[in-house]
Amino acid sequence: MPEPVNLREWRPRNGPSKETGRLFTCGRPGRGTPGYGRTRKQVDLPTIDEWVAGLPDADPLHIVSLLGRKKDGYSEFSYYPFYSMMETDKSPTFQEWLDSRYERTFVVHEFPTIDAQGVPRAVLNAVTMFITPLLRNDSTVVLIDSAGAERTARVCEAMGYMRVTV
Repeated sequence: MPEPVNLREWRPRNGPSKETGRLFTCGRPGRGTPGYGRTRKQVDLPTIDEWVAGLPDADPLHIVSLLGRKKDGYSEFSYYPFYSMMETDKSPTFQEWLDSRYERTFVVHEFPTIDAQGVPRAVLNAVTMFITPLLRNDSTVVLIDSAGAERTARVCEAMGYMRVTV
């Protein structure tokens, strides 16, 4: 599978709306690459580069991360040479790492969740309230979780969006 895995575009279910931006979902870097998938090992730089190159072309590109922890407490950032901004004692953060490596402008926003546990109502409300103004301001947003399928879909559905690409 190519990176990013499960890249999907979503649009308002009821046709045109006030939101003029674009909303996408996908899995984390490495999830679509044989040898990584669900294994717990460091994702190499060429795979992360492929993931970044496959993201929608927008400047800036807002990455809204639902990555947090696995059910057993394992950090979903443990696969990478960067960390969550919530891990204040570690660096570089996902944002800092992207800024240092790529010419594109990324803006990372984090709403940590627990994999395979759904999206808690408070987080769901916070994420939808955060993304909606971005879309109204013509921004492009990529919402990510482990596989780009479950947690991300719940957020899009709560916003009244439906998947338009397969």
